[in-house]
Amino acid sequence: MMLNRMLAVLAAGAVLGAAPALAEKRVTVSTWTSPNHAASRGHTAFIEMTDAESPGTFKFHQFTGGALLGPKPTLSGLRDGVADVGLLAFTYFRSEMPYAQMVADLALLGDDHYVMAGATSEFVMLHCQPCKDEFARNGMVALSGLSTAPYVLLTTVPIVEIADMKGVKVRTGGSVWDRWAVRLGAEPVNVPSSEMYDTMSHGVVTAAVQPVGALKGHSLIEVARHLTNLPLGTYHSGSIFAVGPRFWRGLSLEEREKFTARMPEALAQTEVYYETDDLAVLEEAGTLGLTVHEPSPEFLQDLLDFRVADLDEIARISREERGIEDPEALIATYRGLITKWQDLVAPLHPIRDNPQPYADLLRQEIYSKIDLATYPD
Repeated sequence: MMLNRMLAVLAAGAVLGAAPALAEKRVTVSTWTSPNHAASRGHTAFIEMTDAESPGTFKFHQFTGGALLGPKPTLSGLRDGVADVGLLAFTYFRSEMPYAQMVADLALLGDDHYVMAGATSEFVMLHCQPCKDEFARNGMVALSGLSTAPYVLLTTVPIVEIADMKGVKVRTGGSVWDRWAVRLGAEPVNVPSSEMYDTMSHGVVTAAVQPVGALKGHSLIEVARHLTNLPLGTYHSGSIFAVGPRFWRGLSLEEREKFTARMPEALAQTEVYYETDDLAVLEEAGTLGLTVHEPSPEFLQDLLDFRVADLDEIARISREERGIEDPEALIATYRGLITKWQDLVAPLHPIRDNPQPYADLLRQEIYSKIDLATYPD
Protein backbone atom coordinates (compact mmCIF):
# COMPACT_ATOMS: atom_id res chain seq x y z
CA MET A 1 0.00 0.00 0.00
CA MET A 2 2.83 2.36 0.89
CA LEU A 3 4.42 1.61 -2.47
CA ASN A 4 1.16 2.33 -4.28
CA ARG A 5 0.80 5.64 -2.43
CA MET A 6 4.35 6.65 -3.37
CA LEU A 7 3.71 5.79 -6.99
CA ALA A 8 0.52 7.85 -6.96
CA VAL A 9 2.36 10.84 -5.49
CA LEU A 10 5.13 10.50 -8.07
CA ALA A 11 2.60 10.22 -10.88
CA ALA A 12 0.75 13.32 -9.67
CA GLY A 13 4.02 15.19 -9.44
CA ALA A 14 4.91 14.15 -12.96
CA VAL A 15 1.59 15.46 -14.27
CA LEU A 16 1.96 18.74 -12.42
CA GLY A 17 5.52 19.10 -13.61
CA ALA A 18 4.45 18.55 -17.20
CA ALA A 19 1.55 20.99 -17.02
CA PRO A 20 3.47 24.21 -17.84
CA ALA A 21 4.93 22.65 -21.00
CA LEU A 22 1.42 21.73 -22.16
CA ALA A 23 -0.06 25.16 -21.46
CA GLU A 24 -0.03 26.78 -24.88
CA LYS A 25 -0.66 30.52 -24.97
CA ARG A 26 -3.37 31.43 -27.46
CA VAL A 27 -2.26 34.00 -30.06
CA THR A 28 -4.74 35.55 -32.49
CA VAL A 29 -3.12 36.92 -35.66
CA SER A 30 -5.08 39.23 -37.97
CA THR A 31 -4.45 40.65 -41.42
CA TRP A 32 -6.88 42.50 -43.63
CA THR A 33 -5.00 41.55 -46.79
CA SER A 34 -5.97 38.51 -48.86
CA PRO A 35 -4.47 35.11 -48.02
CA ASN A 36 -2.26 35.41 -51.13
CA HIS A 37 -0.87 38.82 -50.18
CA ALA A 38 2.77 39.06 -49.07
CA ALA A 39 1.80 40.32 -45.60
CA SER A 40 -0.64 37.47 -44.96
CA ARG A 41 1.92 34.93 -46.12
CA GLY A 42 4.50 36.65 -43.93
CA HIS A 43 2.29 36.00 -40.91
CA THR A 44 1.93 32.38 -41.98
CA ALA A 45 5.71 32.07 -42.25
CA PHE A 46 6.10 33.57 -38.77
CA ILE A 47 3.62 31.10 -37.28
CA GLU A 48 5.28 28.12 -38.94
CA MET A 49 8.79 29.23 -37.92
CA THR A 50 7.77 29.94 -34.32
CA ASP A 51 5.94 26.62 -34.00
CA ALA A 52 9.04 24.82 -35.30
CA GLU A 53 11.36 26.77 -32.97
CA SER A 54 9.19 26.52 -29.84
CA PRO A 55 6.66 23.70 -30.26
CA GLY A 56 3.83 23.73 -27.77
CA THR A 57 4.49 27.27 -26.52
CA PHE A 58 1.87 29.13 -28.55
CA LYS A 59 -1.43 28.18 -30.15
CA PHE A 60 -1.87 30.43 -33.17
CA HIS A 61 -5.18 31.34 -34.79
CA GLN A 62 -4.74 33.22 -38.07
CA PHE A 63 -7.37 35.38 -39.79
CA THR A 64 -6.84 36.94 -43.23
CA GLY A 65 -8.81 39.09 -45.65
CA GLY A 66 -10.30 41.20 -42.86
CA ALA A 67 -12.23 38.21 -41.51
CA LEU A 68 -11.53 39.42 -37.97
CA LEU A 69 -10.48 43.08 -38.28
CA GLY A 70 -10.32 45.53 -41.17
CA PRO A 71 -7.43 47.98 -41.70
CA LYS A 72 -8.80 50.75 -39.47
CA PRO A 73 -10.32 48.59 -36.68
CA THR A 74 -7.03 46.70 -36.30
CA LEU A 75 -5.57 49.38 -34.01
CA SER A 76 -8.47 49.36 -31.54
CA GLY A 77 -8.68 45.59 -31.92
CA LEU A 78 -5.11 45.19 -30.72
CA ARG A 79 -5.70 47.62 -27.88
CA ASP A 80 -8.85 45.82 -26.75
CA GLY A 81 -7.46 42.31 -27.16
CA VAL A 82 -9.63 41.25 -30.10
CA ALA A 83 -6.37 40.32 -31.83
CA ASP A 84 -2.89 39.87 -30.38
CA VAL A 85 -0.84 40.42 -33.54
CA GLY A 86 -1.86 42.48 -36.53
CA LEU A 87 -0.77 44.22 -39.70
CA LEU A 88 -0.97 47.99 -39.19
CA ALA A 89 -0.72 50.68 -41.84
CA PHE A 90 -0.14 53.83 -39.81
CA THR A 91 -1.40 56.27 -42.43
CA TYR A 92 -4.94 55.20 -41.56
CA PHE A 93 -4.39 57.05 -38.27
CA ARG A 94 -3.16 60.44 -39.41
CA SER A 95 -4.32 62.53 -36.49
CA GLU A 96 -3.40 59.95 -33.84
CA MET A 97 0.13 59.24 -35.15
CA PRO A 98 1.92 62.38 -36.38
CA TYR A 99 5.39 60.82 -36.13
CA ALA A 100 4.28 57.87 -38.23
CA GLN A 101 2.95 60.31 -40.83
CA MET A 102 6.36 61.98 -41.02
CA VAL A 103 7.89 58.59 -41.79
CA ALA A 104 5.18 57.94 -44.37
CA ASP A 105 5.88 61.29 -46.01
CA LEU A 106 9.44 60.15 -46.71
CA ALA A 107 8.08 57.42 -49.00
CA LEU A 108 9.83 58.67 -52.12
CA LEU A 109 13.23 57.97 -50.53
CA GLY A 110 12.45 54.26 -50.92
CA ASP A 111 14.13 52.59 -53.88
CA ASP A 112 14.90 49.21 -52.26
CA HIS A 113 12.28 47.71 -49.95
CA TYR A 114 14.83 45.56 -48.11
CA VAL A 115 16.69 48.75 -47.20
CA MET A 116 13.51 50.52 -46.14
CA ALA A 117 12.24 47.62 -44.00
CA GLY A 118 15.56 47.55 -42.16
CA ALA A 119 15.91 51.31 -41.80
CA THR A 120 12.31 51.84 -40.70
CA SER A 121 12.36 48.96 -38.20
CA GLU A 122 15.56 50.28 -36.66
CA PHE A 123 14.25 53.85 -36.58
CA VAL A 124 10.94 53.17 -34.83
CA MET A 125 12.28 50.47 -32.50
CA LEU A 126 15.62 51.99 -31.47
CA HIS A 127 15.99 55.63 -32.48
CA CYS A 128 12.60 57.32 -32.14
CA GLN A 129 11.29 57.36 -28.60
CA PRO A 130 8.43 59.69 -29.62
CA CYS A 131 7.37 57.00 -32.10
CA LYS A 132 7.25 54.36 -29.35
CA ASP A 133 5.38 56.77 -27.07
CA GLU A 134 2.92 57.46 -29.86
CA PHE A 135 2.31 53.76 -30.38
CA ALA A 136 1.81 53.25 -26.64
CA ARG A 137 -0.77 56.05 -26.45
CA ASN A 138 -2.73 54.36 -29.21
CA GLY A 139 -2.60 50.88 -27.72
CA MET A 140 0.03 48.92 -29.61
CA VAL A 141 3.66 47.79 -29.48
CA ALA A 142 5.74 47.70 -32.68
CA LEU A 143 7.91 44.60 -33.00
CA SER A 144 8.88 45.39 -36.58
CA GLY A 145 8.63 47.85 -39.38
CA LEU A 146 7.63 46.90 -42.91
CA SER A 147 8.13 48.01 -46.48
CA THR A 148 6.22 47.18 -49.59
CA ALA A 149 8.06 46.64 -52.84
CA PRO A 150 8.65 49.88 -54.79
CA TYR A 151 5.47 51.56 -55.98
CA VAL A 152 4.52 52.20 -59.58
CA LEU A 153 1.40 53.60 -61.23
CA LEU A 154 -1.29 51.02 -62.03
CA THR A 155 -3.98 52.45 -64.31
CA THR A 156 -7.08 51.65 -66.32
CA VAL A 157 -5.86 53.86 -69.19
CA PRO A 158 -2.33 54.55 -70.50
CA ILE A 159 -0.47 57.32 -68.63
CA VAL A 160 2.98 58.24 -69.95
CA GLU A 161 3.05 62.05 -70.06
CA ILE A 162 2.52 64.69 -67.38
CA ALA A 163 -0.54 65.90 -69.30
CA ASP A 164 -2.09 62.42 -68.98
CA MET A 165 -2.41 62.96 -65.22
CA LYS A 166 -4.76 65.92 -65.48
CA GLY A 167 -8.15 65.08 -64.02
CA VAL A 168 -7.15 61.53 -63.15
CA LYS A 169 -8.47 60.17 -59.85
CA VAL A 170 -5.58 58.42 -58.11
CA ARG A 171 -5.80 56.11 -55.13
CA THR A 172 -2.80 57.04 -52.98
CA GLY A 173 -1.37 55.86 -49.68
CA GLY A 174 -0.65 59.20 -48.04
CA SER A 175 0.02 62.89 -48.21
CA VAL A 176 3.30 62.83 -50.15
CA TRP A 177 1.60 61.13 -53.08
CA ASP A 178 -1.38 63.43 -52.61
CA ARG A 179 0.89 66.46 -53.04
CA TRP A 180 2.54 64.91 -56.07
CA ALA A 181 -0.82 64.12 -57.69
CA VAL A 182 -2.32 67.55 -57.01
CA ARG A 183 0.61 69.43 -58.55
CA LEU A 184 0.05 67.43 -61.74
CA GLY A 185 -3.66 68.24 -61.86
CA ALA A 186 -4.83 64.84 -60.61
CA GLU A 187 -7.26 64.20 -57.77
CA PRO A 188 -6.05 61.97 -54.91
CA VAL A 189 -8.57 59.53 -53.47
CA ASN A 190 -7.88 57.98 -50.08
CA VAL A 191 -9.58 54.62 -49.65
CA PRO A 192 -8.26 51.49 -47.93
CA SER A 193 -6.24 49.18 -50.16
CA SER A 194 -8.90 46.54 -49.58
CA GLU A 195 -11.34 48.78 -51.51
CA MET A 196 -9.08 49.50 -54.50
CA TYR A 197 -10.59 46.79 -56.67
CA ASP A 198 -14.16 48.00 -56.19
CA THR A 199 -13.33 51.66 -56.72
CA MET A 200 -11.37 50.93 -59.90
CA SER A 201 -13.94 48.51 -61.28
CA HIS A 202 -16.69 51.11 -60.82
CA GLY A 203 -14.65 53.93 -62.35
CA VAL A 204 -14.36 55.87 -59.10
CA VAL A 205 -10.57 55.58 -59.36
CA THR A 206 -8.53 55.57 -62.57
CA ALA A 207 -5.08 54.88 -61.13
CA ALA A 208 -3.48 53.44 -58.01
CA VAL A 209 -0.03 53.99 -56.52
CA GLN A 210 0.90 50.42 -55.60
CA PRO A 211 3.61 47.78 -56.05
CA VAL A 212 3.42 45.61 -59.16
CA GLY A 213 2.42 42.62 -57.03
CA ALA A 214 -0.87 44.32 -56.12
CA LEU A 215 -2.11 43.36 -59.58
CA LYS A 216 -2.43 39.83 -58.22
CA GLY A 217 -2.37 40.40 -54.44
CA HIS A 218 -5.39 42.72 -54.68
CA SER A 219 -6.70 41.26 -57.99
CA LEU A 220 -6.23 44.63 -59.71
CA ILE A 221 -5.15 42.94 -62.95
CA GLU A 222 -8.86 42.44 -63.67
CA VAL A 223 -9.40 46.22 -63.81
CA ALA A 224 -5.97 47.86 -64.27
CA ARG A 225 -4.45 46.83 -67.59
CA HIS A 226 -1.67 49.42 -67.68
CA LEU A 227 1.47 49.94 -65.61
CA THR A 228 3.64 53.07 -65.73
CA ASN A 229 7.15 52.41 -64.49
CA LEU A 230 7.51 55.47 -62.25
CA PRO A 231 9.75 55.19 -59.16
CA LEU A 232 7.07 56.22 -56.67
CA GLY A 233 8.90 55.04 -53.55
CA THR A 234 7.74 52.51 -50.98
CA TYR A 235 5.05 52.32 -48.35
CA HIS A 236 7.00 51.81 -45.13
CA SER A 237 4.95 53.45 -42.39
CA GLY A 238 3.56 50.31 -40.84
CA SER A 239 4.26 47.16 -38.89
CA ILE A 240 3.56 43.56 -39.80
CA PHE A 241 4.17 42.61 -36.16
CA ALA A 242 2.12 45.15 -34.24
CA VAL A 243 1.02 43.55 -30.97
CA GLY A 244 -1.49 44.47 -28.32
CA PRO A 245 -0.10 45.86 -25.05
CA ARG A 246 -2.23 43.53 -22.93
CA PHE A 247 -0.87 40.52 -24.81
CA TRP A 248 2.73 41.78 -24.64
CA ARG A 249 2.55 42.49 -20.91
CA GLY A 250 1.13 39.02 -20.35
CA LEU A 251 4.21 37.31 -21.77
CA SER A 252 7.03 36.23 -19.48
CA LEU A 253 10.57 37.12 -20.53
CA GLU A 254 11.07 33.56 -21.74
CA GLU A 255 7.87 33.73 -23.78
CA ARG A 256 8.91 37.08 -25.25
CA GLU A 257 12.22 35.56 -26.29
CA LYS A 258 10.49 32.63 -27.95
CA PHE A 259 7.84 34.86 -29.53
CA THR A 260 10.39 37.17 -31.20
CA ALA A 261 13.05 34.54 -31.97
CA ARG A 262 12.12 34.12 -35.63
CA MET A 263 10.75 37.59 -36.36
CA PRO A 264 13.88 38.56 -38.33
CA GLU A 265 13.42 35.55 -40.59
CA ALA A 266 9.68 36.18 -40.94
CA LEU A 267 10.19 39.85 -41.81
CA ALA A 268 12.89 38.87 -44.31
CA GLN A 269 10.56 36.31 -45.88
CA THR A 270 7.77 38.88 -46.13
CA GLU A 271 10.07 41.21 -48.05
CA VAL A 272 11.04 38.30 -50.33
CA TYR A 273 7.35 37.67 -51.01
CA TYR A 274 6.92 41.31 -52.05
CA GLU A 275 9.78 40.98 -54.54
CA THR A 276 8.84 37.59 -55.97
CA ASP A 277 5.20 38.63 -56.36
CA ASP A 278 6.34 41.60 -58.47
CA LEU A 279 8.62 39.42 -60.56
CA ALA A 280 5.90 36.84 -61.12
CA VAL A 281 3.48 39.47 -62.42
CA LEU A 282 6.07 40.99 -64.75
CA GLU A 283 6.93 37.55 -66.12
CA GLU A 284 3.26 36.91 -66.84
CA ALA A 285 2.53 40.42 -68.13
CA GLY A 286 1.69 39.31 -71.66
CA THR A 287 -0.66 36.52 -70.69
CA LEU A 288 -2.30 38.72 -68.06
CA GLY A 289 -3.11 41.39 -70.63
CA LEU A 290 -0.88 43.95 -68.93
CA THR A 291 0.84 46.69 -70.92
CA VAL A 292 3.97 48.17 -69.31
CA HIS A 293 4.77 51.79 -70.17
CA GLU A 294 7.91 53.82 -69.54
CA PRO A 295 7.20 57.41 -68.49
CA SER A 296 8.35 60.20 -70.75
CA PRO A 297 11.71 61.74 -69.74
CA GLU A 298 9.88 64.91 -68.67
CA PHE A 299 7.45 62.97 -66.50
CA LEU A 300 10.28 61.07 -64.80
CA GLN A 301 12.41 64.17 -64.23
CA ASP A 302 9.47 66.06 -62.77
CA LEU A 303 9.00 63.29 -60.20
CA LEU A 304 12.71 63.25 -59.30
CA ASP A 305 12.69 67.04 -58.86
CA PHE A 306 9.60 66.82 -56.66
CA ARG A 307 11.22 64.14 -54.48
CA VAL A 308 14.04 66.53 -53.53
CA ALA A 309 11.97 69.70 -53.23
CA ASP A 310 9.34 68.05 -51.04
CA LEU A 311 11.77 67.32 -48.19
CA ASP A 312 11.54 70.92 -46.96
CA GLU A 313 7.74 70.73 -47.15
CA ILE A 314 7.73 67.53 -45.09
CA ALA A 315 9.71 69.25 -42.33
CA ARG A 316 7.40 72.27 -42.42
CA ILE A 317 4.23 70.19 -42.24
CA SER A 318 5.66 68.04 -39.45
CA ARG A 319 6.54 71.09 -37.37
CA GLU A 320 3.67 73.49 -38.09
CA GLU A 321 0.72 71.17 -38.67
CA ARG A 322 1.62 68.06 -36.66
CA GLY A 323 3.35 69.69 -33.70
CA ILE A 324 6.64 67.77 -34.02
CA GLU A 325 9.55 69.60 -32.45
CA ASP A 326 12.76 69.65 -34.50
CA PRO A 327 11.58 67.31 -37.29
CA GLU A 328 14.75 68.05 -39.22
CA ALA A 329 16.81 66.11 -36.66
CA LEU A 330 14.54 63.06 -36.86
CA ILE A 331 14.49 63.21 -40.66
CA ALA A 332 18.29 63.39 -40.70
CA THR A 333 18.50 60.34 -38.39
CA TYR A 334 16.13 58.41 -40.61
CA ARG A 335 17.98 59.34 -43.81
CA GLY A 336 21.23 58.30 -42.14
CA LEU A 337 19.72 54.88 -41.39
CA ILE A 338 18.63 54.54 -45.01
CA THR A 339 22.23 55.15 -46.09
CA LYS A 340 23.49 52.67 -43.51
CA TRP A 341 21.10 49.95 -44.69
CA GLN A 342 21.91 50.64 -48.33
CA ASP A 343 25.53 49.80 -47.55
CA LEU A 344 24.55 46.72 -45.51
CA VAL A 345 22.07 45.32 -47.99
CA ALA A 346 23.88 45.94 -51.29
CA PRO A 347 26.27 42.95 -51.00
CA LEU A 348 23.38 40.57 -50.21
CA HIS A 349 21.40 40.84 -53.44
CA PRO A 350 19.64 38.86 -54.80
CA ILE A 351 18.20 38.38 -51.32
CA ARG A 352 15.30 36.31 -52.66
CA ASP A 353 17.75 33.47 -53.36
CA ASN A 354 18.97 33.37 -49.76
CA PRO A 355 17.16 35.61 -47.23
CA GLN A 356 19.04 34.30 -44.18
CA PRO A 357 21.95 36.80 -44.33
CA TYR A 358 19.40 39.62 -44.47
CA ALA A 359 17.53 38.11 -41.50
CA ASP A 360 20.86 37.89 -39.66
CA LEU A 361 21.36 41.63 -40.29
CA LEU A 362 17.92 42.42 -38.88
CA ARG A 363 18.74 40.39 -35.78
CA GLN A 364 22.21 41.90 -35.36
CA GLU A 365 21.30 45.54 -35.97
CA ILE A 366 17.87 45.66 -34.31
CA TYR A 367 16.51 42.70 -32.36
CA SER A 368 19.74 41.88 -30.48
CA LYS A 369 19.81 45.48 -29.18
CA ILE A 370 16.36 45.38 -27.58
CA ASP A 371 15.88 44.62 -23.90
CA LEU A 372 12.83 42.39 -24.17
CA ALA A 373 12.21 42.65 -20.43
CA THR A 374 11.47 46.39 -20.69
CA TYR A 375 10.69 47.05 -24.37
CA PRO A 376 9.16 49.38 -25.53
CA ASP A 377 9.94 51.60 -22.51
